[in-house]
Amino acid sequence: MATIFRSLAQLIHHADIELVTWVPGYGVSETYEKYEQISGNSQRVSFHEEVAYGIAHGAALTGKRATVLMKSHGFAKAANAVIDSLSCGTTAAFLVLVFHDVKGLHSDSILDTRALLRGTGIPFWEVSADSVNEDFQWAIEYSESTELPTALIIHTDLSDQPEGLDANLSVGHTSSYQRDIAQHVLCPVFADYQSQVLAAKHNGMGWREISKPKIPIIPNGLPSRYQKAVMPYLSVMKVFQSIRGDVMCGDTGVSSFFALPPFDCIDVTTYMGGSIPLAIGAMLSGYRNVWAVTGDFAFCAAGHLGLMEAFPRHLPIKILVLNNHKAESTGGQAVPGLFLEMILKAYQPWVRTIFHPDDESEIRMILDEASQAQEMRIVVADYQ
Repeated sequence: MATIFRSLAQLIHHADIELVTWVPGYGVSETYEKYEQISGNSQRVSFHEEVAYGIAHGAALTGKRATVLMKSHGFAKAANAVIDSLSCGTTAAFLVLVFHDVKGLHSDSILDTRALLRGTGIPFWEVSADSVNEDFQWAIEYSESTELPTALIIHTDLSDQPEGLDANLSVGHTSSYQRDIAQHVLCPVFADYQSQVLAAKHNGMGWREISKPKIPIIPNGLPSRYQKAVMPYLSVMKVFQSIRGDVMCGDTGVSSFFALPPFDCIDVTTYMGGSIPLAIGAMLSGYRNVWAVTGDFAFCAAGHLGLMEAFPRHLPIKILVLNNHKAESTGGQAVPGLFLEMILKAYQPWVRTIFHPDDESEIRMILDEASQAQEMRIVVADYQ
């Protein structure tokens, strides 16, 4: 007999899942330790579930099967990333293994996990004691066919499982990433289309036949309020488009509009602060020249958490922070003075600043150096 944790570890290993992220907790740690023993692969522990989820999503979005392991309380922390990942979609299977502490023996409280997952809208299935293989197989196939993240709830008090795997477990997949900003860039001009696609996926309808919206050209093709918002960044983004990497990740907010022509600088966006986890996932799926574009408010709110994942992995990720000292997308609330600088102090050797974001020669010099560097760079365009 094998524990439920060992069975899950075997299934992860044999299902051609190339990236595993995890945040320690009962059930998670036991499954991951078994996975590491079986596969010989070592995946770095994550500190925060939203970041772990975003990294796995970034990998699945760019064509590699991925899974994230977390407790149900952690899923609540990741809910922002979960909700946006549904509208954004994936290209390869993305499994979310949620470990439910039924009796609260290893948790601060007992959580209604089903209600939590149902509220986010993520497709999910509860793993049965006698059908672990079939449940896992269903989740892989469903996620890949719908291009949606799919969750499995695992009760941590499940009984032992029969040793061995289902011989029919599918391992092959042919998913590949292609740029599709109408689907993968979450911003107001695409929101209605993405909502229709998600509803069709949930209802088992032909979502690929839904007509895509007209792609506006910036700045003049945007509604007037957004035209004004993008204007200060035209000089920086004009140069930025010339050093474009393989995958360019952004946040919801002003930066997302630069996915539009004639700039075409951003490929994918999810939640505010999600650009760095997405970029890490893209790098871990095999892309090397990857950028994350964020604002100072988004970076301070959540984006900097991704640095704690990128730095210990020694990833040469490149980050552009548009520092206008306020929350542009939510009403212009001020970012407290020196707050960004305090966060970046630990990463000072890798920080570069554009002090004159209207000076094209300075912009190009800083961005060219960052693009060619073989280590992490954080470029701050300072709109003082």
